[in-house]
Amino acid sequence: MSEQNRRTFLTSSALAGLGLASSPGSLILRADAQATPTVADTDEAHRVLIQMGPAAEGPSTPDRELKKITPQPYGPFYKAGAPFRGKLCPPGEPGVTFVLTGRVWALDTRRPVSGAVLDVWHVDTKEKYSDGVNDFRNRGRVISSETGSYELESIRPIPYRPNQGGDFWRCAHFHLLVVAPGYRPLVTEIHFQDDPHKKDPMYRAENAIAAQSRTANGRTFETGVFDIVLER
Repeated sequence: MSEQNRRTFLTSSALAGLGLASSPGSLILRADAQATPTVADTDEAHRVLIQMGPAAEGPSTPDRELKKITPQPYGPFYKAGAPFRGKLCPPGEPGVTFVLTGRVWALDTRRPVSGAVLDVWHVDTKEKYSDGVNDFRNRGRVISSETGSYELESIRPIPYRPNQGGDFWRCAHFHLLVVAPGYRPLVTEIHFQDDPHKKDPMYRAENAIAAQSRTANGRTFETGVFDIVLER
C-alpha cells in the first residue's frame, strides 16, 4: 500500500468510526450515525455531578460589621493583563513566603460575591516592581470562589523608597484591584499592622492586616486575612 493510499485508508477508517463520511473540503454526518449516549446511559458509578450555585460550606453572612474599604490609587506600576494564577512569584523568589486569604462580600446584601477578579501586584526584596510586560514576577490574578473566598501565595512585600537613597519610605503593601459584574471596581492597598513605616501618609490602619507566622512541612511562612467589601 502506497503512503498516499495508507493515509486515505486511515482517514476514512477514523471518520467511519466517528460516524462521519468524508468528501473534499467537508465533513458530513453519516445517515445511520447514532446519538452520543447521555449520562443516564452510562454506568452509575462513573457519573460526576457538577453543581454550580451557593456552596454548602462556609458562612453566608459575615460574622462582623461590613465596612467600606478605603480606596487608594493604582500607583504608577499597575499593568493590565497579569496572568491568572494562585502563586504570584516564581520558584526561588527571595523573600518571606506569604499566603493571603479572605472573602469578597457585597455591602448591600451581606452575601459573598463569587466570580470577582482580584488583580494583585507588589515589589520584590530589591524594592522593584516587575515591568508587567516581559516580567510578571509578583503579579497575578485570582477569582473568588462560590463562597466568595480567595487565596494566593507570593512573598511579603517590603517597605521601599520611591526615590532611591531618599528619606521617604512607602509602607509595605499589596496593591489590589477588584472587579465584579454589578459592583464598583475597587482599587486599594493592603498594609501591615507591624509595619515600621506607618508615617507614610498613605498608610491606612483600617486596611492593615496582622501577619501570622506558621510552619508546615518543615517550611516557615506568613499568612494574613483581608476581606473585601464591594459596593453596587
